Amino acid sequence: MKSHLTTLIIALIVGYFGGYMSNTDYFNSEKISSKNHLNNTNNQNPNPFQIQADSDDLAYQFELLQFKFEGLQNQVETLKVSLKNNAISQNDAEGSSDKNSSKKKIKSNVIPNTETLIASGINPDIAEDILRRMSQQDFRRLELQNLMQRADSTQRREYSKELRELNSNKITLRSEMGDDAYDQYLYVSGQNNRVKVSSVMAGSPAESSGFQTDDIILYYDDKKILSWPDVRTATMQGEIGSYTSIEIIRDGAQMSLMVPRGTLGVQLDAVQINPEE
Repeated sequence: MKSHLTTLIIALIVGYFGGYMSNTDYFNSEKISSKNHLNNTNNQNPNPFQIQADSDDLAYQFELLQFKFEGLQNQVETLKVSLKNNAISQNDAEGSSDKNSSKKKIKSNVIPNTETLIASGINPDIAEDILRRMSQQDFRRLELQNLMQRADSTQRREYSKELRELNSNKITLRSEMGDDAYDQYLYVSGQNNRVKVSSVMAGSPAESSGFQTDDIILYYDDKKILSWPDVRTATMQGEIGSYTSIEIIRDGAQMSLMVPRGTLGVQLDAVQINPEE
């Protein structure tokens, strides 16, 4: 009898604490559930200021990537020019049958100066003004990038906005001088000012349109082509499938080809020609 009573007491004690523990687990689970619900609610309704801060950080990172990408593009162009110049120099060193013949060396990474702008037909006062405004803008761009790395989210938002506006209104020699004067400037300063077709891809619109190796592209849809980025930009505009004209020079003669908009299918080399010829 005593053993039964002991067993009953133990059972009651176990039941009590078991129930208590069950209730405790229940309340704890309710607390966890409520906390998770609150977190989910917060995730569903995030802080708008945090969203803006994250957006500004992304915008800043995008600006940096774009800046680095442009730098890489310039480095690739510089490398291509350097390799071509080295090849020319090597051929000349190996001996040419015509010693009087000379090839004009193409320059890369040319820093604009007043003299070359004046030689391109720009008024001296205007040339100095253009270069000064470009320099001021370049300095402010570097300054903003520095400030954005140091700033808090609110300040970074302001700097990021100014940087985007600055980049969208970037002062360039071409925009200030116009295509024709800029074309002359490139030539006078010893830089490439045209693109030449080095190869035509099989099955491409360029092949079906009649492009040939060594064709020099002058205009795409009446827009003057001075560099390969001009071609890339032009082919990304307009409605795919619609046709437009491309003006080229082939064997010294100027002619027009009709091409569908979109990917052209050519490989290009940068070359230099006298715009007045």
